[in-house]
Amino acid sequence: MLGLAVLSLLAHRAGRVWVDAGQRGFAFAQQLGWALLGGVIPSRYWWGVRIERLSSDEADDLLARETEALGLSRADSLRCPLCGAEVPHAWALAPDGRPTVAPGPVECPRCDFRLDACRHCTHFLPGKATGSGQLGWGGGDVTCGRCERYREAQPIEQVCVPEMARRLKARGWDQVRALLSIVDSFVPFDFCTAFAPERERLKASRVRWPDARRTALLRMLGEPPALGTEAPEGTPSGDERWLL
Repeated sequence: MLGLAVLSLLAHRAGRVWVDAGQRGFAFAQQLGWALLGGVIPSRYWWGVRIERLSSDEADDLLARETEALGLSRADSLRCPLCGAEVPHAWALAPDGRPTVAPGPVECPRCDFRLDACRHCTHFLPGKATGSGQLGWGGGDVTCGRCERYREAQPIEQVCVPEMARRLKARGWDQVRALLSIVDSFVPFDFCTAFAPERERLKASRVRWPDARRTALLRMLGEPPALGTEAPEGTPSGDERWLL
């Protein structure tokens, strides 16, 4: 019985795609191929190739209806996981057409939530400072940590174990360049241009990564794509911080 139910579902999906693909003017071979694929992965058709065959009016109508169904004023917005407010211009498309976090700042207008905060970045190394001055990696505390992209000159006592710090001191070293410390992962550095979103960390903050449907809506917005997930490295202001 279960097998028949699955076959029935696949056939229903494939039939819908077959009919719609025929109406959209696909050649027979394409129509058959999309029907077979649509039976297993329907989103590949409905939110993929089909979007390109919609007229301008159809696309506008679909965009309006789906955006309203999301409860948002724009398809590139995000519902804040903390307070429920709408975070405008949160998502964009990278040059390869994949969704990404829009160029910052991407912040909630009502609370202190930041989509482009350090804690959501792939370069963020969470950890908790230990008594020896070293950072304990892999701990449960993600409010602080280090950035694996940027470095800064730091006192050797804060970076090295006591024995190594003593040896370096004896050789005249007071500071070494080490990974940039992040004391509050909720607040990104103003100078950072290397933010790259990490899906699992966004999921931990109850942020849902754009699926095929949302990606299609972003394409239908018809706006220029994001410059990419990682821009050229910037330099912070102030003589006290020269980063590599």
